Amino acid sequence: MDHWTASNGQSQEPEAILHSRFPLGRAAAFQTKRKTCAALQVLSTRPWDIENAAKIVKRGGIVAYPTDTVYGLGCDPCNPQALKRVISVKGSRNKPFPILVASPRVADRIAVMDHQARALVSRFWPGPLTLVLNSRVRFPRSLTLGRKTIAVRCPKDRRALKLISRCGGLIIGTSANLTGQPPCTSAMMVRRRLGDRIDAVIDGGPSPRRAGSTIVRIDSLKVTILRRGPISNEQLKRTLSSASPPHKNR
Repeated sequence: MDHWTASNGQSQEPEAILHSRFPLGRAAAFQTKRKTCAALQVLSTRPWDIENAAKIVKRGGIVAYPTDTVYGLGCDPCNPQALKRVISVKGSRNKPFPILVASPRVADRIAVMDHQARALVSRFWPGPLTLVLNSRVRFPRSLTLGRKTIAVRCPKDRRALKLISRCGGLIIGTSANLTGQPPCTSAMMVRRRLGDRIDAVIDGGPSPRRAGSTIVRIDSLKVTILRRGPISNEQLKRTLSSASPPHKNR
């Protein structure tokens, strides 16, 4: 999901019930394991848990969530402190963060969409295509690294879209992983690799893909493929060849 390379409240069982269901040794181990994972909430994809995840994001927290590619690591893209937390979780990086949007309309509010971008959006969104476009708004420097462009994508995953909508239409869409390591493709991988450093993970089962989206940069009517992915060069070329430029008034 990354771009620029070539996306408590748990009830506890009463002590008596715990000891009746587990031998003493196993109960102690169970309690120890629960304590070490206490900071991480494992949420379902039910509406109330999606709402809880959105509240965490709005409070400046970090949530891992399933998408149509790999698991994403999300926070409020307008919150500099939350972005710094994501950087501290993933490790040092030299790439801006991508943004996932709830709809093309939201993307149009934050990025400049020319006729080629609109053609690609119409054909491939929601889906595994990230567009790098000139930004309409000023995001924190920790998101853009001082660049005038942002990377946006609308994922084809109803759970991710519900979360993004509850977060106001935008969320960071970086892959859930440590910098330089493969992205997480399940909630269990998230728990093993990032569990003590993030606030929650939405368990949506295994990822449908093992890699991130295709990334395309559109700048001054020039299209550059930055990363190959699920959408092939041929598919992109066919769509762009049929894109009609805007009519100029004479």
